[in-house]
Amino acid sequence: MTDSLSHQDWSEASLIGLIAYFVRDGLLDVSAASSALEEAARQNIPLITYLVRSGRISSEAILASCAKHFTWPVYDLTDYDSVLLDNSRLNAEVIHRYRVLPLRQDEHSLDLGLTDPTRHAVISMLGFHTGLRIYPMLVSEALLDKILKAHARAPRFRTQLESALAKIPPVEEQSGAYEIHEQDADDGPVSEFVTSLISDAIEKRVSDIHIEPFMQNCRIRFRRDGLLYEAAAAPAHFAARMITRLKLISHLNIAERRLPQDGRLRFPPYPHIDVRVSTCPTLRGEKMVMRILDTAGGKKNLDTLGLTSQQQLLLTASLDQPQGLILVTGPTGSGKTSTLYAALHYLNRMEKNISSVEDPVEIEMPGINQINVNPRVGLDFVTVLRSLLRQDPDILMIGEIRDLQTAAIAVQAAQTGHLVLSTLHTNSAVETIMRLQGMGIAPYHFISSVSLIIAQRLVRKLCDHCKKTVRTGNRHSQPAADCESGGCDACHQGYQGRTGIFECLPITKSLASLILSGVSAMELTAAVRREKWMTLREAGLEKIHAGITTRAELARAIRCDDPALTIQAG
Repeated sequence: MTDSLSHQDWSEASLIGLIAYFVRDGLLDVSAASSALEEAARQNIPLITYLVRSGRISSEAILASCAKHFTWPVYDLTDYDSVLLDNSRLNAEVIHRYRVLPLRQDEHSLDLGLTDPTRHAVISMLGFHTGLRIYPMLVSEALLDKILKAHARAPRFRTQLESALAKIPPVEEQSGAYEIHEQDADDGPVSEFVTSLISDAIEKRVSDIHIEPFMQNCRIRFRRDGLLYEAAAAPAHFAARMITRLKLISHLNIAERRLPQDGRLRFPPYPHIDVRVSTCPTLRGEKMVMRILDTAGGKKNLDTLGLTSQQQLLLTASLDQPQGLILVTGPTGSGKTSTLYAALHYLNRMEKNISSVEDPVEIEMPGINQINVNPRVGLDFVTVLRSLLRQDPDILMIGEIRDLQTAAIAVQAAQTGHLVLSTLHTNSAVETIMRLQGMGIAPYHFISSVSLIIAQRLVRKLCDHCKKTVRTGNRHSQPAADCESGGCDACHQGYQGRTGIFECLPITKSLASLILSGVSAMELTAAVRREKWMTLREAGLEKIHAGITTRAELARAIRCDDPALTIQAG
């Protein structure tokens, strides 16, 4: 539903008509009105939001003008109950995206607060998707903005937690554990809290939820944009109920607390979300981690990864070849899987037979034959690959090369007319060459199979709403988040989202000759520098100069103590 319309969902004619009233009422002159239209469109925000934020017209004056020229009633938000935001049929993403407020709702209708009376398309769309008759009402832009910002800052699951704790009696600890039965885990308050917890994590674009029991309480942490932070704390007895509830809906054995278990759950409010659940016994009870996967992520394409234009050309040139081995390298959480899925999306055509072997399959992709390995029944990478090579493959994607057998099959497949994509846990392109040789891949097999090595990391992107230019110690301008303010209401931390930095190394004739001669890693690195292929550091600096990330973030991502990356603002 949220992709149906953008902020600029109103027509140009209605915009001109709306701002014409402001000109007629003496709130703007013609020149200022024209400038405001252009600037609001450039920033992709509603016109009224721009006018108030920029200070061109007060919120009160806009509300009075709209009430004068349109028939909508005015609703006073002074005593607005924010509980309505969480109990409406509109989810938080819709409310914040379209800047609307549910004012009153029954089974047939919804009173909806808006600041712009020309937003007919939004009203129609929300009415269609909720099945309710929408009654629009005018509200103050300033008060609406204040309410939405406060709502964004306050996780709703904390309110649910307080409510649940008030309704549930504590459970006595027995032999270092809490005995929780299925009926306890199925209590309404526990179920509501779990739903609210996962919903909040999804809306905040969290990748992992950690539930960790300790002596007195349980810590709940979110991982967002690669970094963990504490989201809430709960009493240990409630955490036991919560974990039992999550095991129940993930189809895990709730009686088994001595061994790790893995499961998955679907979350009906978000049909495109897949949640992978993993438990592990600790000294104080079961620890649980939930990995949140957006199955729509399979539509990611090469343009969204963060490659430079030259790097993307190198990658597409290798992908367009009928055979060869493309290796993507980096530590866990560096975005390797996203790069492989983007490459598969690029290759996915009717005339190609494409198969992937993964542990596990993270995102389902129509048109790709995806296989989950299952070592417990003997279905490992090697077994699956040997089978797939008898099934007339054009392209193979191997989730990870972990041993010599898998590496040997990948190399052999690439030498015999197949395009193979895979990953390795190495830190650089040169280290990948040495790692494969260390596994036992002969240099002549390496140079006849590997076409491209991509090393990568993920860096957090500066929030476009609050980044500003500061002066660095070397007198160069460096865009950075306002650290003193701790970010803005859009991001809360100065960063929003992540992008990749890449080091792409094609195996050229000169490099192949050096590899055959058995030179050291240091000599190979020097040769790569002479050929002027962009390093991770250089790719990161390019993004710093473009105002996309910061020096501190680059230093964190590549674990570098380079003084040039630790210059303090001054």
